[in-house]
Amino acid sequence: MPCYNESAGICTTVKTVNAKLEALIKAGRIADNSCMLLADDGSRDNTWSLIEELHTEYPRLKASALAGNRGKEYALFAGLMEGKELADIVICMDADLQHDINAIDTFLDKRAEGYELLYGLKSSRGKEPFIRKITAKLFYRVMGMLGSPVLKGHSDYSLMTKQVLEALSEYGESNMMFRALLRHTGFKQAPVYFEVQEREQGESKMSMSRLLGLSINAITSFSVAPLRLIAYLGLIIFFISLFMVGWVVVDYFRIGTPNGWATLTCSLWFLGGLLMVSLGIVGEYIGKMYMETKKRPRYFISKRLR
Repeated sequence: MPCYNESAGICTTVKTVNAKLEALIKAGRIADNSCMLLADDGSRDNTWSLIEELHTEYPRLKASALAGNRGKEYALFAGLMEGKELADIVICMDADLQHDINAIDTFLDKRAEGYELLYGLKSSRGKEPFIRKITAKLFYRVMGMLGSPVLKGHSDYSLMTKQVLEALSEYGESNMMFRALLRHTGFKQAPVYFEVQEREQGESKMSMSRLLGLSINAITSFSVAPLRLIAYLGLIIFFISLFMVGWVVVDYFRIGTPNGWATLTCSLWFLGGLLMVSLGIVGEYIGKMYMETKKRPRYFISKRLR
């Protein structure tokens, strides 16, 4: 479970997950030495201090702390790489318990059927602001049009075998979209539907600006369709310009002087705006190439509790 500034609810989370682990062990569904692993994404509150206290109370609790705030995708990836060394099967979920913990039973049932990768799909989005629901629908629709492996209602709630995690560790890119990377591995996979639970404590750390950044990263990391769209728009505008040139020539010989200054002005504004947007899209890809060529480490682990 990646966590960032979760001091308000981390105690409840650890208690709830620990009880679930004990129940699964008692039922013989998971190994006796199963554990929970928290990946602290450089929290600025006392989340890590609470984790250290909880570690003495709950033997099944393990934790890793990233050196600084790297973002949820990096914290999630770091936790999975740590978990790869501890377990045969890893389930990742949010630390706010909005991912229905009882869906773990379904994950294990599907795993028993031979699936190596199971990804959680939200059957409903729960109590979310109206604007966020609208933007989420728009995001998934755009991603589908661009051919991205991200599905409608896709979440980070997933089950992976050690083999999947080994494959995931081979991906060297800095700009990660975890959900898309998982499906891209190609292992035998299936969805698991779950109900989003109401957040009881604390508040979401995913602001609209962070969600927008994640959306842009998801689109540009797995699709070159925006670049192709620029080429198509350029071709369309080229043919429109040929028509406009012909219209101006005919108008010149018909009335002597060309008119339509409003049309000309609107065209200039339109083309200028289109050029700026096109440069922005190209710049986004160039920026990603620039960051990838640096080959900087994605994260560092500063502390571990084992």
